[in-house]
Amino acid sequence: MKKCGYKTIILSFLFFIPIAVYSSSNVKNIVVFFSLNPAVPGYQSFIEGFRSSFYEQTDEHYNLLIEYLDMGRFPDDVHAQNVVRMYNERFKQTRIDLIITVAPRTYEILKKLGLEALKTSPVINVEIDNFSGNSKPDFPADNTFEIRIKLNAKKTLKTVFELFPDRKNVFVFSGIAPSDQFFMSATRQATKSFENTHKFTFFSGLPIDSALLVLQDMPDKSIVIIPSYLIDSRNIPISSTLFISAISAQNKVPVFTLSDNFIKRGGIGGNVFSFFKMGNETRKVSFEILDGKPMKDIIVDEDGFYQQMYDWQQLKRWNLEKSGLIPSDSIFYNKEFNFITEYKWYLLAALLFTILETILIIFLNRNNRQNKLFILQKAETEGLYRELIREDRLLRMAELTASLSHELNQPLTAILYNAQAGNLFLKSGKLDEAQAREIFDNIIEDDKRAGGIISGIRSLMKSEDRENETFNLQDVIQDTINIYHSEAVQHNIQVVFSQSDYPVLVSGDRIQLQQVLLNLLSNATRAMKSTAMPQKKIEIKQRLTNGSVTVFVRDYGTGISDSIKDKLFKPFITNHNSGLGIGLSISRSIIERHHGTIKAENAEGGGAEFFFTLKIMKDE
Repeated sequence: MKKCGYKTIILSFLFFIPIAVYSSSNVKNIVVFFSLNPAVPGYQSFIEGFRSSFYEQTDEHYNLLIEYLDMGRFPDDVHAQNVVRMYNERFKQTRIDLIITVAPRTYEILKKLGLEALKTSPVINVEIDNFSGNSKPDFPADNTFEIRIKLNAKKTLKTVFELFPDRKNVFVFSGIAPSDQFFMSATRQATKSFENTHKFTFFSGLPIDSALLVLQDMPDKSIVIIPSYLIDSRNIPISSTLFISAISAQNKVPVFTLSDNFIKRGGIGGNVFSFFKMGNETRKVSFEILDGKPMKDIIVDEDGFYQQMYDWQQLKRWNLEKSGLIPSDSIFYNKEFNFITEYKWYLLAALLFTILETILIIFLNRNNRQNKLFILQKAETEGLYRELIREDRLLRMAELTASLSHELNQPLTAILYNAQAGNLFLKSGKLDEAQAREIFDNIIEDDKRAGGIISGIRSLMKSEDRENETFNLQDVIQDTINIYHSEAVQHNIQVVFSQSDYPVLVSGDRIQLQQVLLNLLSNATRAMKSTAMPQKKIEIKQRLTNGSVTVFVRDYGTGISDSIKDKLFKPFITNHNSGLGIGLSISRSIIERHHGTIKAENAEGGGAEFFFTLKIMKDE
């Protein structure tokens, strides 16, 4: 909350100055509201399109204000309320000439929070059709113009499959944010037109580290599509731009997206939705409204926001730069500039002049020309060396992006919440010394955690090992059972855990081991789908031998088929019709990273038993 208060004060100060200075000059005020935060990639492309040739459009003066409501990141949406309160106060005497609200549901949010200017100023509402099943808001008939965006992922998929006709396995990855779910839903709908020719596998909300592991083992002749990946299943924000850049640089299969946000950062491209064109069209409508054109006479091609766009470097990587399937009028990013082709006639003229001049002064200029050639070669060599160093740094940053984003999110979020709590107590006048000390201690502790994370990343860059956490394995097992309790109840499954009488200490990553246990519990549940009561139960037990602990997870299901028993832990091998065969492969990687082993076998009396072994740490 403290950050919100400072931001509001600063914005109020900045907004007050233009109003006071330009009110006498008849400056028109345009305000663009976004409902989320500036990190949303589509917003940045929209702003670039809106600002293109904005100030060259007319001789009039405009005061362009851009505001992010940042809904969902602050308790009780306090930041958005402060923004609305500030605008209501500052624009009592000065008119807002145009309001632009950009999806998702920004107009409804501002109306709910009481933005007075919605009643008196012309409004352009830019909304994506069918986002979260939303219906059209109740607009005033005379002052609101709507641009309704229709997402058509089928256009993009058609281009993808034409470029790679021999690749029939398609893997779609997405997060769990509302926008992630919307783009995933649009992709699923579009894939129905291609089910007879392609096999689709969908991953929604995988933790970022699990997603990277899966992407490393993609089968040959595959295609990866990432509609949107803003939040994973642990509610950890993900930078889609850096995520796509990282996997595109290392992955052995082509990577595609649905929009122009990520083409310059690893996506190949295609016939994609253009947020840039959407912003450009919004700018055109804005000037028509400000020029006094009736809204009913304004026409927008809401289906025309698709554009053929490609990353030239990615096309070269997949030998597609000369493909006849790519229209010549497509937009190409990162295209190499061919100096010789562009200026060949000038070069020929210069060459002829150089030859004539050389004939006249060759004997006088030979030594000087050789010295210049040596200097030029030296400069080119140094430039190539600097470029190689830069590429090496970019590659290392791509490898560390996912880990750094994942690790730093929790301590930074905790610091924010503690600071906000302290501000609330301070405003209420009920902050005592003990509470203040506790809040400051928490902030210090979280700051140390963040510093430790950065130190760990630095150690990784130096090829050093990070320190593992020592914890009671029994606590991890019990916590995992508690997490899985509702799922077990839903399937009428009893989970029985035989605990030891004393702690079993192991060293490693608590969260990763919890992921292994959850995967084994989930597999056991699917195996007992047709098992009758009372045999419908999962037994978990431990066995201590020679400084090691073995954890057994036993079910009474259908057992392991002999046809896949020897390759059960390989990627995309499954014993169930609904399984994808990814979980056990990830589990094996986690256990081996902890210097352990994991195996499986059919149990006596029916069912299967999975077990993994870890080294026990001595209790100091």
